[in-house]
Amino acid sequence: MIMIDKQQKQEIEQMIIDIVESRATSSKQKRTVDTPTDSYSVVNRRYVTLNGVVASRPRSSVASIGQPYFATDTFIPMTFSIQGWRNGVGSIVSGHR
Repeated sequence: MIMIDKQQKQEIEQMIIDIVESRATSSKQKRTVDTPTDSYSVVNRRYVTLNGVVASRPRSSVASIGQPYFATDTFIPMTFSIQGWRNGVGSIVSGHR
C-alpha cells in the first residue's frame, strides 16, 4: 500500500478537478445545435407546423399530396389530395385554390 501525505492528496484532487472542469468547458464550446430557420428551410416553417386558421393553410401549388393540416379555428383535421383538402371522413372541404 502506498502512503501519501495530505499535501499530495490535495494536489491530486486539485488536478482531477482541473481536468474535469477543462473537459466540461471544452465540450460546451464544441457543442453545436442544428436549428432550422425559414431562410434555410425547403418549406416555410409555418407549413411544417401544419396548423393554423383555415385561411392560412397552404395553397395547392405549395401543398403536397398527403400533407396533413389542422384548422385551429374550426378544429377540423385535413389532408391534401389531388382533388383538394379533405376532412377526416374524406369529404372535400376545399377545392384547389
